[in-house]
Amino acid sequence: MESLYDTPGLAIFYDPDQQWLYVEWKGEHNAVSAQRGGEQVLQLLQTRPCSKMLNDNSQVTSEWQQGARWVGEQYYSLLAEQGIRFVAWVCPRNWAARKSMGTAMLFVTKPVVILFDDVACAYAWLERQA
Repeated sequence: MESLYDTPGLAIFYDPDQQWLYVEWKGEHNAVSAQRGGEQVLQLLQTRPCSKMLNDNSQVTSEWQQGARWVGEQYYSLLAEQGIRFVAWVCPRNWAARKSMGTAMLFVTKPVVILFDDVACAYAWLERQA
């Protein structure tokens, strides 16, 4: 995988074999960091256009409830506008972070977003999407 962006809280990779983005969120996040990270993903999609994304939140340790509506309503719509058709979203183990994801999902209308409990299942599902 090709590393496109790497910080302690967010790493973004492009998988040339699968032609998708792998976005790995780590540690504590809030509304501001969620939006900044999302904007970073959108910017990188301009240089690595693709139709699939594996969004890994398994290592997120905090809630980001105040940013959940923006993520679900605006961020995912912007992803769709940039060509993302399928997102495999891996849930965090942290309950508060998982609740924030649930809230965000209430507002997602596009693209197709499916939640998973582990990266392996998310990867396998995303691989099957055409």
